[in-house]
Amino acid sequence: MYFQLTAAMKRRFISELRRFWSFHPNYPEMPGNIQGKYSYKERPQYGIVVKTGSGSRVDLSADNYVGVVVSYVSLARVQNYPGLSIEWVRENAVAIQANDGYFPSPPGVYYLEMTEKDEFYVDPLIDVANEQVVQVDSLTAQLQTAPYLGTLRLFEMPVGFKLEENINYTLTLDGTGKPTGEIVLMESLKGGRTLAADYRYQGVTTGPHKIFPQRADHQAIPGVVMAFGHRIAKGDRQAIIVQDRRSPSALEYGGRWELSLDFDVMSRDVDAQQEIADQTVIYIWGVLRSRMIDEGLDIKDVSLGGESEEVYDETGDDYFYNSSFSLTVETDWSIHVPLSAFLRHAAPLTLEQTKTMAALSDEDAATFQTNLRLMEDLGLNQVQDPFFAGRDHNFEIIR
Repeated sequence: MYFQLTAAMKRRFISELRRFWSFHPNYPEMPGNIQGKYSYKERPQYGIVVKTGSGSRVDLSADNYVGVVVSYVSLARVQNYPGLSIEWVRENAVAIQANDGYFPSPPGVYYLEMTEKDEFYVDPLIDVANEQVVQVDSLTAQLQTAPYLGTLRLFEMPVGFKLEENINYTLTLDGTGKPTGEIVLMESLKGGRTLAADYRYQGVTTGPHKIFPQRADHQAIPGVVMAFGHRIAKGDRQAIIVQDRRSPSALEYGGRWELSLDFDVMSRDVDAQQEIADQTVIYIWGVLRSRMIDEGLDIKDVSLGGESEEVYDETGDDYFYNSSFSLTVETDWSIHVPLSAFLRHAAPLTLEQTKTMAALSDEDAATFQTNLRLMEDLGLNQVQDPFFAGRDHNFEIIR
């Protein structure tokens, strides 16, 4: 984690200093001479080298626990695959805002397959929740879309009792063994009861989508930002879970690091060395500091070092003139541990009791001793930590 943070911090400061010096008319080659190492093929006339100094952790809690991330999206592994290509996922607040506040992709499970080290495909399974099933006749009903095999959950409403396949109903299959969406009931519904269904259906596969290490993709799945690291592997698979409303998606652990960076300024001209050092320090402390603090990068202190000389040409009595300064910056760090299990329905019965009830007639079920109740009577509530209630983080709510 330390070297990941310091490498990112160095890249950020190098990028900012290159942007600043690109507008100076007296040092046109300066942007290319600002680097993280002395990796010059030939020593330049002037330049800046950014190096890592030291770092120390700043703990915000004993176990670094921050809270529960509440989001539309979460990351999940696919069984028997390493699942290391995507480092983390976030919801894209810009895309949500452009879609009038609604998440732009339908809820479901979006499977990603890395077909190459630089490309992937997306296979979606779209969620359908609480669909009111159309009753064709007393024993036949029809879903709006053909479900993916094994995903159908059928409920008798208004009590919300789950019906069992091959006991209460059968699902009609076509010649290839895929469901057609037709449901055949074993017994007709009575007392004005209706059917509701939850299922998933196969969406349109998209791709190939190009990827690059240490970059994020926000176009493959509208509304989802996927960050890829250095562990992209051909054949790897992962899943992005998208929901229709924000719900707990991950546990967040985090804190702060206090890092120090050292800057070596070198020049063949002593006046140029002093000017480069002074203007760089003034820009960092006076301009860049106020801008970066809004991003969680807090420049705490800038200190100037001494000057030195380095022989360039002993015969011609020519020197490099060097100076240095350092700064201390604090930055946040966090990791998200995905939560892949979601509560959709709750029943106060065991699986065996449910199958037993499904096989009974209405008359026998009336005498069966159970404690069937509506979900609202179960007193189920989402676990939330009141200490973190209302905190906003990266367009996702932490509670």
